[in-house]
Amino acid sequence: MAIVASAAAGPVGGPTPRGFSAEILQALSEVRRQYGNDAVMIEGFLMGQAIENGSVLETAVGVAGVEERAQHKYLTFKLDTGIVYNDHELDADTRLARTWTRIVEPTLRRFKSIDVPADGVSFAVSYTHKPYTDEPDLRTHLKEGHGEPEDAVFYLLTRDVSELMASRISAQQLVDRSIVTANGAARQMKVEPPRPTPAPEAAD
Repeated sequence: MAIVASAAAGPVGGPTPRGFSAEILQALSEVRRQYGNDAVMIEGFLMGQAIENGSVLETAVGVAGVEERAQHKYLTFKLDTGIVYNDHELDADTRLARTWTRIVEPTLRRFKSIDVPADGVSFAVSYTHKPYTDEPDLRTHLKEGHGEPEDAVFYLLTRDVSELMASRISAQQLVDRSIVTANGAARQMKVEPPRPTPAPEAAD
């Protein structure tokens, strides 16, 4: 069962959103029983990152089970971000990198280590894209269509994720060691540079 939230509810403040129904709490309990506590926390952090980084539609996250790829087993998380990227600002390569930099990598960095019953984790992240002027323009015309769907998947071995967390490799090196696909096709990806930190305002 997927956890579903609306961007209108505001940012998620912890590893899982508040106010869950008994049904969703039961589903989380089942995820914890099958895949461990880290899996539950990953679900919450993924949803929080999507909502905080531009989700305008419904956001949903769930664990799809263990998938085998390239002789490794990955615990797969599916995230429907509810994000509509702007074609005037981002091309296909930049959408992929933006998804990594603002959703996947910040989720990984919440952990010192990840403990799951698999060789790694995979993140299947969906979003859409269309041209629009600004966010008010996007929201005004959402009923006319959400844009073209796109699916990015990141397959990461936990041993490589641990290297990132210990600062022994960079995010780019982690990506280079991993499998990245967009709409089912293998892709090479260049990690976006970090967003600049705003300079403090000068005191009067």
